[in-house]
Amino acid sequence: MSRPFYKNRYFIVGFTLLFWLTFFDQNNFIYQYKLGQQIEELETEKSYYKEQIEKLNEQKELLTNDEDMLERFARETYLMTKDGETLFLLKERD
Repeated sequence: MSRPFYKNRYFIVGFTLLFWLTFFDQNNFIYQYKLGQQIEELETEKSYYKEQIEKLNEQKELLTNDEDMLERFARETYLMTKDGETLFLLKERD
């Protein structure tokens, strides 16, 4: 006659270890899962910022080489005008 599996000492030790690692250990499984999610979010942000840096570098290259683009950028961004010009600001409706 064999003993039930829950009375086996290897089962008890294994179950206790698994329970301990799941809830009580400093680096438990739940904490590791949350860290994995945080890493994924940070990797997504990293790729977004790399794309933004590439766009800004392209824009910088255009502004340093093209006078017309520099003037357009200054007018649109900083609302600069030439002498004698009048500037009208139009707001979009929500």
